[in-house]
Amino acid sequence: MVRISAYVYLLFSTFSMMVFFFPLYLQNKGLDSSQIGAIFACGAFVSIFAQPFWGYVSDRTKTIKKIIIVILTASLFLSMGLLSMGSFTMIILFYAVFMFFNSASAPLTDTLTISYAHENNKDYGRIRLWGEVGVGISALLLGLLVERIGIDYLRYIYAVALSFAIIAALLLKDTKATPVPVNLAALGKLFMKPRLLWFLLVVLIISIPHRMNDSMLAIYLSELGASETQLGMAWFVATISTVPALFFVGKLIERWSALGIFIIGAVIYIIRWAIYSQTDNPSVLIAAQALHGLSFPLFFVASIHYLSTLVPNELRATGQAALAVTFGGLGGIIGSAAGGYTMDNFGPHTAFGAGSIFALVGTVAAVSTVLFHKRSATQQVQDS
Repeated sequence: MVRISAYVYLLFSTFSMMVFFFPLYLQNKGLDSSQIGAIFACGAFVSIFAQPFWGYVSDRTKTIKKIIIVILTASLFLSMGLLSMGSFTMIILFYAVFMFFNSASAPLTDTLTISYAHENNKDYGRIRLWGEVGVGISALLLGLLVERIGIDYLRYIYAVALSFAIIAALLLKDTKATPVPVNLAALGKLFMKPRLLWFLLVVLIISIPHRMNDSMLAIYLSELGASETQLGMAWFVATISTVPALFFVGKLIERWSALGIFIIGAVIYIIRWAIYSQTDNPSVLIAAQALHGLSFPLFFVASIHYLSTLVPNELRATGQAALAVTFGGLGGIIGSAAGGYTMDNFGPHTAFGAGSIFALVGTVAAVSTVLFHKRSATQQVQDS
């Protein structure tokens, strides 16, 4: 458990650099919110195809570890080019290629972690929490470091951090492969399931403001006069606050069901974005980031647990890729592009107010799903 926890910690540490500080790097290059949103939307669009592709390759070749090593090594070399570009056109081109590889690292890592947890009778959430710890600590340290040496050194810091993650991946054990063969017919049958498609739609609705916040919070705080240290603190508060929830979320799901916990997370999202839409104080935004500690882990871990009831074991990596495509790909496209446009033209209050409404719609859809399932179960009992 130590090896996989260390790997998860190191890999997720790199995410804070390319998600939270990359927008600041782009702003320093002279790009505006709409351009930054377009870059992130382009990366999210590429991930829609890249994540299922790598998930299918992993399921087909019956290995997760080797695929992770391939995509992380490619990400390392591509990042050096990406973070050396100065024009909008070259940045967006390099970012698209970079995301073809890098966007699959998180869902494949989640698949590896889930498989390890199942095989060794461990709690997924207690391993996954090390990822959030990694994101939080690296965000805080990077904020302090960037304020001292400047954002232009981001490419060197990222390269060192990703190299450590690759070394940790080399030390992992691969998961046990299922004997069931994987083919395109099985894949097509999976994505014809109405319950799976409906659930992914609900996830998408709630993920849009979440992904907008990922790409736009740095710009929002910067416009309010916050320093790089405060930006790092904002994400430190957000990620470290997830640790208690990730520690207990598995037990909560056993007691109240995955969809029940999913709904609680969605309700907290409503409150969170409503607060963001009503303040111009960086300190309030930083404090409100603590709500990430409940909204994200309850929503995301419950999504993974519920998805596992809809997807067969032999297509586990593909199923996680579908969730990642919905959450990070489609949600990222809409959240980044529309969020950047809305912030430029109507301001952050409108953008986050709309986010709260999206979360409300997703919550209503999730509650309707629970009621539908209960009604169907009752009808089956009466019919029998």
